[in-house]
Amino acid sequence: MLIDGNALVHRAYHALPPLTGPSGEPTNATFGFTSMLLKALNEQKPTHVVVAFDVGRTFRHDRFAEYKANRARMDEELAVQFESVRRVIDAFGIARCGVPGYEADDLLGTLARQAHERGMETLIVTGDSDTLQLVRPDVRVLTPGRTFAETKVYDVKAVEEKYGVRPEQLVDYKALVGDASDNVPGVPGVGAKTATQLLRQFGSVERLYEHLDQVANPRIRKALEGNRQQVLEAKRLVTIVTDVEVPIELEKARLAYRREDVLEVFRALGFRSLVDRLPAGQAHGGAAGSQLGLFAPAQPAQAAGGAEPGPAPVYVQAHGEYQVVQSEAGLAALVERLRSAPRLAVDVETTDVDAMRARLVGIALSDAPGRGYYIPVGHDPASAGGPQVPLEAARRLLGPLLADERIPKTAHNAKFDIMVLEQHGFAVRGLEWDTMLAAWLVNPAGRNLGLKGLAWEKLGLEMTPIDALIGKGRTQVTMAQLPVDRVAPYAAADVDITLRLREHLERELKERQQEQLFTQIEMPLVPVLAAMERRGVALDVRVLDEMSRELFRRQRELEAEIYRVAGESFNINSTQQLARILYDKLGLKPPRQSLRRTQNGRSTDASVLEALQGRHEIIGLIQEYRQLNKLKGTYVDALPLLVNPQTGRVHTSFNQAAVVTGRLSSSDPNLQNIPIRTELGSQIRRAFVAGEGAVLVAADYSQVELRILAHMCGDEAMLGAFARGEDIHARTAALIHGVPLEKVTPDMRRLAKAINFGLIYGMSDYGLAARTELSQEEAARFIRSYFAQFPAVQAYLEEVKRQAREQGYVETLFGRRRYFPELAPESKAPLNTRRAAERMAINMPIQGTAADIIKMAMIRLHRELQQRGLQAGMILQVHDELVLEVTEGEVAEVKELVRSVMEGACALRAPLYVDIEVGKNWLEMR
Repeated sequence: MLIDGNALVHRAYHALPPLTGPSGEPTNATFGFTSMLLKALNEQKPTHVVVAFDVGRTFRHDRFAEYKANRARMDEELAVQFESVRRVIDAFGIARCGVPGYEADDLLGTLARQAHERGMETLIVTGDSDTLQLVRPDVRVLTPGRTFAETKVYDVKAVEEKYGVRPEQLVDYKALVGDASDNVPGVPGVGAKTATQLLRQFGSVERLYEHLDQVANPRIRKALEGNRQQVLEAKRLVTIVTDVEVPIELEKARLAYRREDVLEVFRALGFRSLVDRLPAGQAHGGAAGSQLGLFAPAQPAQAAGGAEPGPAPVYVQAHGEYQVVQSEAGLAALVERLRSAPRLAVDVETTDVDAMRARLVGIALSDAPGRGYYIPVGHDPASAGGPQVPLEAARRLLGPLLADERIPKTAHNAKFDIMVLEQHGFAVRGLEWDTMLAAWLVNPAGRNLGLKGLAWEKLGLEMTPIDALIGKGRTQVTMAQLPVDRVAPYAAADVDITLRLREHLERELKERQQEQLFTQIEMPLVPVLAAMERRGVALDVRVLDEMSRELFRRQRELEAEIYRVAGESFNINSTQQLARILYDKLGLKPPRQSLRRTQNGRSTDASVLEALQGRHEIIGLIQEYRQLNKLKGTYVDALPLLVNPQTGRVHTSFNQAAVVTGRLSSSDPNLQNIPIRTELGSQIRRAFVAGEGAVLVAADYSQVELRILAHMCGDEAMLGAFARGEDIHARTAALIHGVPLEKVTPDMRRLAKAINFGLIYGMSDYGLAARTELSQEEAARFIRSYFAQFPAVQAYLEEVKRQAREQGYVETLFGRRRYFPELAPESKAPLNTRRAAERMAINMPIQGTAADIIKMAMIRLHRELQQRGLQAGMILQVHDELVLEVTEGEVAEVKELVRSVMEGACALRAPLYVDIEVGKNWLEMR
C-alpha cells in the first residue's frame, strides 16, 4: 500500500472541522490522515506500506514557472500538523520517504513499478486524482469520497467509466483539457467530451498530431495546431515519473508495528476514539491478564494485513478478582461482607441509555480496586445461560445496603445509575463520588469522559468496548439478550476501574484545589438533577398538533409562492437545486460568504441567504420556509414523540459535564434551544404546562453576568448603578453618550446593551459593528468611551487575558477552571486561534461563576422544598432561569422561598436580583 502523504493530509485538513489536541495544537488533518490510514489497514490488509511526501520544488517548477502557481500559501494550522503526521507514521513502523526535485506521486509511481516487477499488487491511497494514470490490473487507487469518511477504489474499469478513457490515457486527457489544480493550461475550446472523443479516435496526443488533418471540426483542429507545444509539454508535466532513485527498499517496508508505540502517540494527540480501530499488532510489555479476569481465557484475534501475528489487543492489563452472584444466599453473604466496606462502587447494566425507559439487567459492585461483583437480575431467561437473583429478592437484600448513607457510594455517570435503580425500587443514599464529573472538572474541554476512555488516558488500561458485546447497527442486541457469563466480566471491570480512577482523580482534584467545588457543588447537584429528570414536564400535545397543522398550511402557501417567483417547481430542500435557481436562473451573484463555504462558491446556507437579503423577493420566502421547516421538524412534530408512555411527560436529560464553563445543557429534547426570539417560535413554550391543580413558577436572575462582572472588577460606577437599582444599560448609555439618564433614547440603550453583553464575550470593534448599524470606526470610538467611563472593566479584562497566558487557565469565584494551552508561550497555535482563546478566557470566569451560583441555588432550593414537605419541585433549568411546578396552594410560600434562596445563593458586591413570574404554561411567564 502506497500513500500520498501530502495529498491525504491536505484533503483531511479541508474536509474536517477544527480539532485541537491536549496541548492546544491543531489536529484535524492528523486525525483525518490517521483515520484514513486505519480504514485502509483494516479493510485492505496490506503486507507492505510506504508513505511518500513532497520535498520542496520539483523539476516541473523548473520546466514550467506557472506550475501550481495558483495555489495559496499553506495555512499555518495545516503546516504545523505535518510533524504530528510523521509521528503517527513512525509509531506504526511505516516507511516514509521524500526525494528533492520530485513529487510524492513520482515516488509512488516508481514504487508501484517495482512492486509490479516483483509480482505484488498495489493499492495507492491519495487525496487527488493524479495517480489514476498509474491504474493497471495490479494497481488500484483509493480516494476519499464526497465526505472524508467515504472512500472509492478505482480499478481500470472505474477509471474508464468516469473519464471515458483508459488510465494510461489520462495524461493525454489532462494535456488537452488542462488541470486547474496544478495550473496546467488546456487547449481553448477542448472540454472533457471533445478530449474523450479525440483519444478514442487517435489513442494519444502524439498520434493526434501525426493525423491532425483527420480532425473533422475546423475550429478544434485550429486550436490544436496553435497549441501543439503547450499540449506536448503539458503531457510531460502531468506524467508521473516511474524511475526515481527512491531511498527505500520494498522488502524493508513490511508492516509490523508495536501497539504501545501507537498508543503513546494517540495519548499525546488525544485520539482515544481511534484506539478501538487499531489492527492487531505486536504487543509488548507486561500485560498480565485481561478483562475476562477469572471467568475465561482471552481468545486470540486474527492479525490485520501483513502485521506479524501476535496476541489480540490486551484489555484491562491487570487481574481482577471478579465474581458472579447468582443466588439469594450468595447475595445475602455478599451484602453482609459489604456492610463494613469503606466505600462502594456501583454500576448498572441496562437495555437502554434512556434511564426512564431502561430495564435493569444487572448490578455491579466493588469494595476495593481489583475486585468486582456482578448480580444478574434481568437477563432474558432464554439467553441467560444460568440462574439469576430475582429482582424482588435483590430489592429486599441489596436495597438496604444501597440506601445506607454511612457507606459512601462511587459511580461513573452516577445520575444514570441512581435513576435506573430508583425506577426499579432501589433508593440510593450516600452518593459521594462521580468519576465522570471529577474528570470533567480536571479537564472540562476533554472530548471523552467515558469510563473506557479515561481508563486508557489516566491508567493506561484498555477496556473491552461495549460494541464487542452487543454489536452495532442492525445486528446490535441488548445486554439482556447476552448470557450472564459474557456480561459479568465486563460489568465487574467497570466498577473495579471506577475505584481505580477515583484514586487517580482524587490526586488531580487536590493538585488543582478543586475538592470543595466538587464536593459542595457538583456532587450535591447530582440527586437534584435526577429528581428533576424523573419528575419531567407536562406537555399539551393538542397545542403542538394545532401548530403543526398551521405550519403545514403556511408551508404549502410559501411553496406555491416560491414556485411562482422562481418560474418553476423544484425541491426547495435541495441545496443544489436551490443554487441553480438562485445563481443560474435568477442570476444572483454569490456573496463572499458563499465563496468561503463551498468549493464552487454556490452555497445556500443561512448566512449566505442573509447576505442576499433584499436582492430578490425569493430570498425572504426561502428564509421563512426554512424557519417553518425547522420549527415543525425539530420541535412541533418531534416533541410529542418524546412523551414517556408510562408518565405522560417529557423527561429531558440535564447534562452536567457537557459545557466547559460549567453551565448545564439538556438533550432529548434540548429545551434550552427552544426559540424565543420569534413570535412563532416562542409559541412552542405554550405547550409546556403545569399538571392538574398546579402552576409554573419561573425565576430568572436579572443581568447576573453583569453583576458578576461588577463584583469582579470593582468598578465604582457599575457597582453604584446596581446598588441604586438603576437600569444598567440606560446608565451605561448615559455615561458613554454624556447625557442625563432621562435623556437616554431606546437606540442609545440598545447600543449600550450590545456593548455591556458583548464585552463579556470578548467582543471587538469589528464584532460590535457587525451587531449594530455602526461602522467599525464608530464602534471603536464607543468602546473607547465605554472604557473611559468604566476603567476598572478594561483593567479586569486585560488581567484575565494575562492570567490565561501566564497560568494557562482562568477560573471562577469558586475555583472552576478552564484551560487554554493554545495561549501558552510554547504553543504553536496560529494567531486567530489564540485570539479566539483570549475571547473565551474573558467570558469564562463570568459565565462560569453564574453557572456555579445557580447550581448552589438549585441544591439549597431542592433541600428546602424537601425539608418543608412541599410538593413543589424544579422541572427545568435554562441558563439563568429556574422553572418549578407548584401546587396552587403553595405558590405564595414557594415564591418567597425561591427569591430568598436564589438571591442569597452568593453575596456579591452587586446584589443578585430575581424576576419571578407565575403562569399555567411556560409562554405566559415571558
